[in-house]
Amino acid sequence: MVAAVLLTLIGGAYYFTWEPAPLVAIRWRDGTTFDRRVEIERWFGLVRGRELEGRTVTYDLVDTRPANIQELLEQPEVEPAGHIDETTYAVPADVPYGSGGMWIGDRLPEARAYRVVPVVVAVCGLVIAYAVVKGIAARRKRALRLLAFLLGSRRPRFRRADRRMVDRSKSQP
Repeated sequence: MVAAVLLTLIGGAYYFTWEPAPLVAIRWRDGTTFDRRVEIERWFGLVRGRELEGRTVTYDLVDTRPANIQELLEQPEVEPAGHIDETTYAVPADVPYGSGGMWIGDRLPEARAYRVVPVVVAVCGLVIAYAVVKGIAARRKRALRLLAFLLGSRRPRFRRADRRMVDRSKSQP
């Protein structure tokens, strides 16, 4: 039951908070390693990278919080190359949209970077599948019992004692 409620809440949050992601351009400084670049992209919500020219890449920015943009621009490997206001740390409203979208789950760096939401969804799905399988097995067992009863299968039954049995082990010395 909890798994179903949790999945419903995640689905509702996705449905009601989804919006197109803005397109931003980032220029990577010389000497930035591939691993460091991937780490920065993952942590700051830079997705669907498209090479423009040289070291400049355009991304869909899924975390548009000013604190996120400020921290991104403070990274020594990053130079803003377009569509980011460096004084207010915001993405202007007239910026074109990228090819993807964003939702409230993308604004939580820990959840995004460590893949928390997909893991929670997978675990809830497994819990619900287990409950369904157990329910089917219980119904099947009841149906087989009913079928056996209707076909006259004899099962050993315990009879009640007509009178109360006395424990004789205590009366003997």
